[in-house]
Amino acid sequence: MSSPLYLIATIYPAAEYIDFLKKEFAHLIAEAYKEPGCEMYDLVQGEGEDTWIMMEKWSSKALWDDHMLTPHVKHINSIDKKYFRAPTDLRFLNPVEY
Repeated sequence: MSSPLYLIATIYPAAEYIDFLKKEFAHLIAEAYKEPGCEMYDLVQGEGEDTWIMMEKWSSKALWDDHMLTPHVKHINSIDKKYFRAPTDLRFLNPVEY
């Protein structure tokens, strides 16, 4: 049995494009939840809207790899960099073995 894949993506939307990006990410999230192995795909924020966190959990890395090839991921990755203040930071995590 393979280990689940956990991912925290920190996203830095540009203030003037917040509404546009909310719609784009809403579509991404709706489609991701339809995929096999998607256990969690939630976009959250702190007290302000200036930084978003996408919290993901996939049943396996292989299923996340498949997710990365989908049209909705390709679309979100094709959005012009001007819509963001900085590149998205991806942080992969592993479950603690006990």
